[in-house]
Amino acid sequence: MASGGKDAVKCTLREYKERTEKADAMKLTPFLKCMEACGLKQYKTATESSIWNLNADTAKKCTMDQIVSKVIPDIAADAIARKKGIKGRARHDDPDVVKLTDDILCKFAAKAGQAAHKATKTDETTARLTDASGYTGSHKERFDKDGKGKGLEGRVDKADNSGYVGNYKNAGTYDQCH
Repeated sequence: MASGGKDAVKCTLREYKERTEKADAMKLTPFLKCMEACGLKQYKTATESSIWNLNADTAKKCTMDQIVSKVIPDIAADAIARKKGIKGRARHDDPDVVKLTDDILCKFAAKAGQAAHKATKTDETTARLTDASGYTGSHKERFDKDGKGKGLEGRVDKADNSGYVGNYKNAGTYDQCH
């Protein structure tokens, strides 16, 4: 596979890595989710049980380069070995392993640029309940005219505690009475 294809694979992997992860690496769970999204569910068990641990560092992470150059070929080698009934793994230079590796990489590359998380669909009931323009009473005070929430300002009635005594309501009018 050309380096442009490997870049597409890395792009797909980056879509699935944890958002808090700063390094160009990922943990097993996001990788398995990515595999499932790419239609490679049949290889999850082998990846989870042995292949990932052979290539991961002490933090149980693999870099994108490791995934492309080691993990995916190991997945292909393991699958071919199981298919042929070989104990252990097949050799990486086996033509069947090379072909399966390319097929797996192509499936990852085909997902490049597609968002990992799809927008949720809302039914008409949810849309009606979340439309703030239909709210009445005190609930309508919690939103501005655009339907954006006002936060604490919309939920709390702030008391004017500017008087000398807490319940004195006419602050600043004492001198006007006398």
